[in-house]
Amino acid sequence: MEFGTVAPTFPPIEEVPKTAKRMEEKGYDAIWVADHLMGWYPHDLWKETIFAMRYPSCHMFYDAFCEICYAAPATEKIKFGTSVTEVFRRHPAVLLQQAVTANHATKGRFILGLGAGEAENIVPYGIDFSKPVARLEEAVEVMKLMLNSDYGEPINYEGKFYRLEDAVFDIKPISEIPFWFGAHGNRMLKLTAKHGDGWLPTTLPPEVYRERAEKLDSFAKEFGREPEEITKAIFVSLIVDEKPEEVEKLLKSPILKVHALLMPSEFYEMLGYKHPFGKFYGLLDYIPTKYTKEQIMEAIKQVPDEIMRIAYIAGTPEEIVQQFEQYEKLGVSHIVIWNLTYFGDVSKIKTSYALIDEIMSHF
Repeated sequence: MEFGTVAPTFPPIEEVPKTAKRMEEKGYDAIWVADHLMGWYPHDLWKETIFAMRYPSCHMFYDAFCEICYAAPATEKIKFGTSVTEVFRRHPAVLLQQAVTANHATKGRFILGLGAGEAENIVPYGIDFSKPVARLEEAVEVMKLMLNSDYGEPINYEGKFYRLEDAVFDIKPISEIPFWFGAHGNRMLKLTAKHGDGWLPTTLPPEVYRERAEKLDSFAKEFGREPEEITKAIFVSLIVDEKPEEVEKLLKSPILKVHALLMPSEFYEMLGYKHPFGKFYGLLDYIPTKYTKEQIMEAIKQVPDEIMRIAYIAGTPEEIVQQFEQYEKLGVSHIVIWNLTYFGDVSKIKTSYALIDEIMSHF
């Protein structure tokens, strides 16, 4: 089993290479960088948290590719990935140029994580967010075409979203760039099956992961690929404590319940509940600046305890080891851990990371 972690994305920039080096020394296999313009909380809610003393806003994101290139020289073997970017803010040629640059900066240790996109990074900036999967499908075709072109070869492409005429793409990667997809729906799973080297969905209950993994395997075979060619991974939001009662206390934390609000309504309906926002597609819909602190706090009151258990991998170290073993049996070979324990209790920063070290040592 490989383990990944998330990179700091807020200032100061000097912390980024230090963290990457420290995570490498601790035994992590990859460090993943969010590609955001916005965070997940309304500003009025964030500014009342203890974190606002150091970070006046939760929307202070560095450019993911610049951050990776800045951090890479401090490391030797840890992989770097975007978790995940999309094709609305960058033309495929520009996105691929940045990916190849990161490939060079990391000496071949870069993973291009791609998804359909999140409304918060697109809609508020006046960018058309229509047909996200169709656009991504076409962008991947364009990038693969450019990667496979010879030096000086004119590239021509005519699609619904992109058009190339006598273009060239001559900056080549020093090694193959893996394409990993944050896929959930059937169409995204098919795209992963056709072009993907890895599958990186966010936290899913094991039974849902199994169902989607089986679909992915079936689609891969339809494209003449072996399912084993695609690395199965999962990105988990994690809460850990040695005491079960502390875990339960953390699961009731308002700031942590915000993340449960970002779960699509299908997961609420699966357990017989209605999402506080009604029919809701999670991050495909969510824009934090559209909500007041009062609206979020009222919605939080409606988040059932059972949903928190879906939104998070939560428990004692022993319980989390068991949960990770469940995913391992489903074919997962890479788990990205986003430790959110200390968002519920800042005093648990050091202890929670130490417990995660303990969890990783079992694999």
